[in-house]
Amino acid sequence: MINEVGNGPANGPEGCPRCGAENVVAVAKATEGSGCTHFAEGTVISVMAGAAGKYYADDRGWPWLTVVGAVVAVLVFAGTIAVIRSENRDARKARAAVDRATVAGVAATHYCAACGEASSPESPKIG
Repeated sequence: MINEVGNGPANGPEGCPRCGAENVVAVAKATEGSGCTHFAEGTVISVMAGAAGKYYADDRGWPWLTVVGAVVAVLVFAGTIAVIRSENRDARKARAAVDRATVAGVAATHYCAACGEASSPESPKIG
């Protein structure tokens, strides 16, 4: 069975009506962030890395492992902050696209990261 567009299975991925890309996600998923969860995970992993460095420094008699554990902990935490900022930036872009679609009179249900626009499956193909 073929879907209305004619380019995939009936229950398969829906393409973007603007650019045809298949990486279209629901607006609710695109505009939400899980920054608190990522922050908690990153903090726990950072603490574990620092503690592991301290433990193995004491266990093996290599004091430089304490420094290595601290450096790894700082790098993991910095990576966590970068991930949270990136997710927030992507969510802001999705919210702006939904606002543009609403102003244009389209009830946006999908967000395409490739073209940065929100649309609904009923939107006419542009371009």
